[in-house]
Amino acid sequence: MSRSYKKVYPKKFWVYSVQELMNRYSVSANTISNWVSEGLTPSDTQTPYLFQGAAVLQFHNERKGRAGTKLRPGEFLCFTCKAQVFPNIKTVSDSCPGNGKHMYVAQCPICFSRVRKISSETDRDIVEDCRNPNTSRDSLHEEDRSMPAGIGTRARFKICDLHFQNDRIIHEWLTYAGRYDVKTTDRHLSAIRYCEHLLAGKCFSKLTKDDVAKVRNDLKRRADAGASDSLSASSIRHMVSHLSAFLSWLLKQKGFKSLPRDLQDYLKLPQAVLASAAPVQDKDYPTLEEAGLLLDAMPMRSLVDKRARAIFALAFLGALRADTLISLKIKHVDLSRRLILQHGKVVRAKAGKSVNILWFPIPKCFETAVIAWIQVLEGLGFVGEDALFPATKWLTHRPRFQAGNPKPVPVMSTKHAVTEAFDIACRRSAVKFTPHSAKHCLAAERDVRPLTQLERKAWSENMGHENEQITERHYGKLSDERRFEVLEHIGANARGSLLQMSDEEKIALVDGVFEAMRNG
Repeated sequence: MSRSYKKVYPKKFWVYSVQELMNRYSVSANTISNWVSEGLTPSDTQTPYLFQGAAVLQFHNERKGRAGTKLRPGEFLCFTCKAQVFPNIKTVSDSCPGNGKHMYVAQCPICFSRVRKISSETDRDIVEDCRNPNTSRDSLHEEDRSMPAGIGTRARFKICDLHFQNDRIIHEWLTYAGRYDVKTTDRHLSAIRYCEHLLAGKCFSKLTKDDVAKVRNDLKRRADAGASDSLSASSIRHMVSHLSAFLSWLLKQKGFKSLPRDLQDYLKLPQAVLASAAPVQDKDYPTLEEAGLLLDAMPMRSLVDKRARAIFALAFLGALRADTLISLKIKHVDLSRRLILQHGKVVRAKAGKSVNILWFPIPKCFETAVIAWIQVLEGLGFVGEDALFPATKWLTHRPRFQAGNPKPVPVMSTKHAVTEAFDIACRRSAVKFTPHSAKHCLAAERDVRPLTQLERKAWSENMGHENEQITERHYGKLSDERRFEVLEHIGANARGSLLQMSDEEKIALVDGVFEAMRNG
């Protein structure tokens, strides 16, 4: 079996223990030790070892880059795991086949398969040197290269723009950050690593007020819309909030309690700086009528086409996020009650939120597309525990039914199919809408309709929002053009009303205004 780990993606800002790497890559502790021998750089020389995600990524990328290149002296190609490896010298044995060529046989340190190599004179010299009890196995690959011979030789590993001094305290913080959603943790870590990089990897135990002020001044610089790496006011506020929370936690940790107690106060920015920061770009979203036209124009020849139509339609029916949408199972859609049953422990919902969503009262074409898709799935033999939007292979070949596999058809691990469905819907549109535009569309639709306060509240909660303020603040914002259009319409209506009033009505209106002023 090939062990190229193509589908394993450690997060570059995270820090992993040996056990965490073993779990992520499904390997043994010996494999991690072999990686270290081959060049994977630990964060420091302390034990137990820790590894920065970016260093792990660099190590595996370099290994993949080595594939297909000429073997180095003493290096073997494993045909089982497709890796170029330096085996343990104790497993290397001599062999001389009938053709008279000298061959070495050894054990792959990764998958433990047998590896063979017709040896050159250089190979034999290196192996004989390593058999010397005073020579380490690392001598197999000590020539100049970007990967080190072993632990403690980081200088020979070309690591770009990485800092390791704070990895241990960051690993401790990650334990504390288990209270957050993984995406929230990523954003916090991004801010922490930004601070670390700006301070050239300075150890957090030596932070000063001037260091924190330097971070604040750089954020002020990035608030300038003309800066090459400018940030919006919202992004800057979030970064300040994340860094302040980290510093507050840091001051309570052993070895950091001597730091100035008011460090986070030096992150505060003037309101004028935030006000002048680059505005958040308006999100493009269609009106409900435009979305209906896009849906009607989508192709429906193949099963994949019908799946795309249903994905697009359900996004509007339930104001669903892309990740939530793609992780639904058939049983999560109750056709009789027109409900989407979003269970936080099963569906990939934001913050693990559970909510029952009634289909929004929108044009019939949206629910027709969803109902038709579920009927197609049921006709193919899919059941409630199967994915609502199966991967293409399950639709075209249906291996579960051919092999009699009783396991449910899994949901897709990525939201690519949702993005693709919106791309198909917008293929002839001048504006390309994202999956998240469905939530903006429904928020704007709430403002268009003459709803009571209670109806507006129900609409927001059906979108999965705790209160109306979240809907108002983040979704369905008017573009400048739309705002101008609404204001001009108001003015036109007011002028039209005055022109239609009689002279007596105008006098009565003015008298009423003065009377109200006299009464306070």
